[in-house]
This record gives sequence, C-alpha cells and structure tokens, in this order.
Amino acid sequence: MATFPLEVHESGRYLVDADGSPFLLHGDTPWSIAAQLTNAQIDTYLEDRAAKGFKAILFNAIEHFYTDQTPAYENADGDAPFTSMTDFASTPVAAYWNRVDYIVNRARDLGIACIINPAYLGIGGGGEGWMSEITAESAADLQTYGAFLANRYTQGNVIWCFGGDYAGTTTERDKQWNIVTGIRSVRTTDLITAHSNRGDPAYPNWNGYAGFNLNNAYSSNDDVYSECATEYARSGPTPFFLLEARYENEGGMTAAGLRAQTYQALLSGACGQFFGNNPIWSLGATPSGGGDWEAALNSTGAQDQARVPPLFNAFAWWLLVPKQDTSLVSSSLGTGATRVSPALASDGSFAMVYVPTSQTVTVVMSAMTPSSVRARLFNPTSGAFTAVSGSPFPNSGTQNIASGGERVLVLDAVSVGAAAGGWKAL
Repeated sequence: MATFPLEVHESGRYLVDADGSPFLLHGDTPWSIAAQLTNAQIDTYLEDRAAKGFKAILFNAIEHFYTDQTPAYENADGDAPFTSMTDFASTPVAAYWNRVDYIVNRARDLGIACIINPAYLGIGGGGEGWMSEITAESAADLQTYGAFLANRYTQGNVIWCFGGDYAGTTTERDKQWNIVTGIRSVRTTDLITAHSNRGDPAYPNWNGYAGFNLNNAYSSNDDVYSECATEYARSGPTPFFLLEARYENEGGMTAAGLRAQTYQALLSGACGQFFGNNPIWSLGATPSGGGDWEAALNSTGAQDQARVPPLFNAFAWWLLVPKQDTSLVSSSLGTGATRVSPALASDGSFAMVYVPTSQTVTVVMSAMTPSSVRARLFNPTSGAFTAVSGSPFPNSGTQNIASGGERVLVLDAVSVGAAAGGWKAL
C-alpha cells in the first residue's frame, strides 16, 4: 500500500510515494461525494474502489450545483461549508468539513490519493460552479481559504486541482490562484494541477503559475494518444495524467471506447488516468439525471478498470516510453479509437502494445534487449493471458503477431531457470 505524501520523481515523468515507490495514478471521479454521501455511503464507495485497484479519486471540496440538497452546497446532513457562502474567509462549519475529513482519511487508510478542487469554476464559468463568487471575492479572503485548507489537510494524500471545466481568462485564473498562494503560505510541497476546458490540457494555461507542478490532458474525442503525446513531449518534463476523457453511459460511449482511452493514455506517456461513470460522478444527483450509483459500482467499465492495475503493476511501468514511430511496431498504427499504441521500456526489457481491434501487427524484435522474448496477449475484458504461437522469439528481425481481438501484446524476458511453462516478468 502507498505511503504518503506523493511527490514528482526526479525524472519528471511520474509520481512516487514516501518510500520512493512509483505511484500509478489510476483514478475514479466521484465529483459530488462530499455533498451527496453519508459516512456509511462513503465507506461503501471507497472500499469498492480500493478493492478494484483504484488509487485516486477526484472530487469537489464544495459543490455548487450537482446535489440533491437545497441549497445545493449543503451536504447530505444539511451542513453548509461556511456561515456565509459568499465569503470564503467566513467561519467554516465544522460539521461540513468533518465530512470532507472523513473522505480524505478513509482514502488515505486505503492507499487512495484525493485530487480535490477547492472551488470548481464550472463549464464556461457559469452557474454550475463558483466563478461568480470567486470573481466577487477579495484576494485576501481567497488566500485565507487556501491557508485553511492547507492547515486542515496535512495527511499527504491530497493533490489540489484548480479551474474546473474552465480555464477562464488570465484575470480569472490569477484570481483563483490566490487560493494556491494561501496553500503555499502553509506548505510548499503539495502537488497542484488544474482542470481546463474539454480538449484543453492544463499546461498551456497554468504553466508559470507558482506552485503548478502536475500537468494533465482532458480529452475531447478518440484521439487520446495524440493529445497525450503532445503533453509527453513538453519540455521540463512535467508529469501528466489523463484527468478526464469520456464517461461511461454518456454520449454513446462504448465499453471498448472506454478501454481504448485508458490503454492509449497509459502507453502514451501518462503517469495515470481517470475513469468516469454516470451516475457515479454525481453520486446519483437529480440535476445530472439521477440513477443508482451503488448498482453502477460494478458496471462493465468499472470491471474493465479493475483489470488495469494488475497488468501494469506486474511490470516496471514507469520505464515505458511511447513509440509512435516504427522502432517497435513497423506496421501501420492507425488513428482514433482504433489506434495501436506501442510503448517500450527504456532499458528494452519489456514492451506493451495496445491493439484495439483484431489485426496483425509487425513487431521489431531487435528493439528488445532480452535474447529470448516471450510474447503474450492480454485480454482487457477478462484479464487472461494467451501465449503467442511460436513464442519465445529471438530479439532479431520482425514478427507478425495476430491479436485475435482487442488485446495488449506483452513482450518480456523468458525467466532464467524457470520451470517449464513458468514464465515471469523480470
């Protein structure tokens, strides 16, 4: 289990925990959890997500719209965050923040990081978020709010997120960033990211703001690999993850499409990725369309996500370097949701290639360093491995490998001295 706090690895490519172990930011998006759920329901949600291998959640500290409460910012017990909701420096209501404490503490105990937006701005800066209140608030009061948060959330498993489906103007970003100034007045080491408009990564809007140290992509289409490639190529580098893409049960998104955006991100340089489901993102709030969030915990998408950590954690995934040229796969990579996504460990010890449809890929075996290379096909809908006929292969020439369906082709070393058939990753 992870030990907190998290920090950026010296490579600038991924996060590590307090023991220096790489931390795969594999997350879910219960945006309205602080306002919608009781402590008992929070336990139900977090324990399910921990059992499925999720290591992070994304939510709003204070909700503006997506709840079943009146007014919407109250929690399930009728507690407001502040005595005055137009004054972020007014007296915090202990009962409300105790609920947020409960989420953060239970998540920490389960090895889960919390990405928290202190004041989600809302799509277009409109009424779903706090943009108008932030605009009207004083810089000093916003800094007071930031200091309050930093003093209260010292558990180490909190990553702060600004914006909120909206990057806003420079003036608007400057104003909200006063909350970060308040956080940094207390602690200088917290990880800080931001949530832009759909299709817009964080880096172009927030790079240069003091304290911003974690980039992300926010995908708007089937071109996840390309968007992630852009973020991977930025100078620095700055670690990035797929903060948001398309959600299950929204916009006609298919199970295959959800899997594609996950594997394309992780094999295109992302240090993690977030899954989304309706009704889980609002925990069944009526304004979002309602729904049985507890039944949705075991959705097809969630089951598919549960198969991701066992695959990646069996390998030194942090060594993976995306290969969009012909150095690992020389056949056509394709485009969009059917894009083949290859990645090779920096030391050549293993490789993973996401193949979203039944097709044959040509693998350049000389890219691998082991002299004898095992080839297996991982089925992301079952978690089962199938050996590739003829494997193991020498690390020379090329091999044409038929996927036989949506698969992750895994190439690694044959274990020295392993019993017959007893392959393992090195």
